[in-house]
Amino acid sequence: MHALDELVGRSAEGLVDRLATLVAADPERHLPRAARIAETVVATEANKRAAARVRRYFEEARDADPQPIAMQTLHRAIDATSPHCRTRLITNLMLWTKNGLPKRHKAQEVVGTSPMVVLISPTMRCNLRCAGCYAAEYDRGHDMPAEVVERIVAEARDLGTYAITLLGGEPFIREDVLDLLDKYRDMTFQVFTNGALITDELAARLANAGNVLVCLSIDGFERDHDARRGEGALRRTEEGMAALRQAGVPFGSSTMVTSRNYMDVTGDAFVDYLIEHGCLWGWHFLYMPVGEDPDISLMPTPQQREYLRTRGAARIRENKPLFVMDFWNDAPYVGGCIAAGREYLHINANGDVEPCIFTHFAADNIRDKSLAEALRSPFFTKVRAGQPYSDNLLRPCMLIDNPDAVRGFVLHAGARPTHPHAEELLTKLAEGLDAYAAEYQGIADEAWAEISS
Repeated sequence: MHALDELVGRSAEGLVDRLATLVAADPERHLPRAARIAETVVATEANKRAAARVRRYFEEARDADPQPIAMQTLHRAIDATSPHCRTRLITNLMLWTKNGLPKRHKAQEVVGTSPMVVLISPTMRCNLRCAGCYAAEYDRGHDMPAEVVERIVAEARDLGTYAITLLGGEPFIREDVLDLLDKYRDMTFQVFTNGALITDELAARLANAGNVLVCLSIDGFERDHDARRGEGALRRTEEGMAALRQAGVPFGSSTMVTSRNYMDVTGDAFVDYLIEHGCLWGWHFLYMPVGEDPDISLMPTPQQREYLRTRGAARIRENKPLFVMDFWNDAPYVGGCIAAGREYLHINANGDVEPCIFTHFAADNIRDKSLAEALRSPFFTKVRAGQPYSDNLLRPCMLIDNPDAVRGFVLHAGARPTHPHAEELLTKLAEGLDAYAAEYQGIADEAWAEISS
């Protein structure tokens, strides 16, 4: 019976591979077909309605002239990505819809949640030492054992999580993490990297796996980027981008937005630079006062944050073939904070299970507990029960928008700081964060009233 199940599974994957190849070759014709198939295989009515909306969009876009920016962005991705990577990534999306979603629904009933993505930092070692990076607080010689990394990935898959993000530190320092790509070929991996270690050989290995998305840290033009990361850092990143481009591996950018660079990194010149070098998407992360020598003055001010909401990622998505996401201002699209396993969580190199990449407190360690046990822990359960922390989804964050919330969660669970001085976020910086949150609330409430009216 096991052999029969395996044969059926391979046959089904073969059909999915075929459809993925057709979608990549002629997206206007076959994307509506793929969405229609998704309507038939997803389990819940809500997912069926979502698939139907996607199908209708593709049907309308097929006949539009000129094509919507979103379809132009999709065409860029198809043209830039090797046939093998395209097919593998589309196949994985379809297999997650078919196999992963039922596991998610079951985990949500049994465990209480099933995250969309699990973030893992296998190492905090790095070939660079960037100003303001929280990785500097960790023991750089202390890595997560390979068997623990693999166990997390396997347990995530069992919960219906088919997306893993690897970061650090510099994840490509650990060559063994590449083995995960081959072993879990039906899962998709996103790797955050400074790009300096990406050679032609590494790019070819990633292209051969096909199931990886690379996200390169780019904090502006050379002057600003190298000022934080060291002389020649951007040049080395550009060499990494060239290697990925040549191999057909899809990649995007990750930008730390500060009070000093917010205009430059949202300007047309920088966006055009990213497009010219082959970036297909971008992440905007606000500077957070965590890690080494936190500085509240580097946070985009409340007024700058409102500028980013109206003139940042949303404007870029509407006008440029580059899909840029703002981790804070796009919170209304996902119902506010997604931490503590609602949609994602972070496990650091020491195994500490943190609610999010910026919340450096933990009550559990993955070396002692399964992923499911950590997800239903009192700490994570309390954090999820408090979401959203405000009726205003433009104020999603428990650290900078609702700092009373994170203090309560940490106190309730007896959570411990996961690196030296992390507790200063709740003590030394409390007064400044409270003032920031109060000032931003006035701006955000006015904007939310206009949006939701």
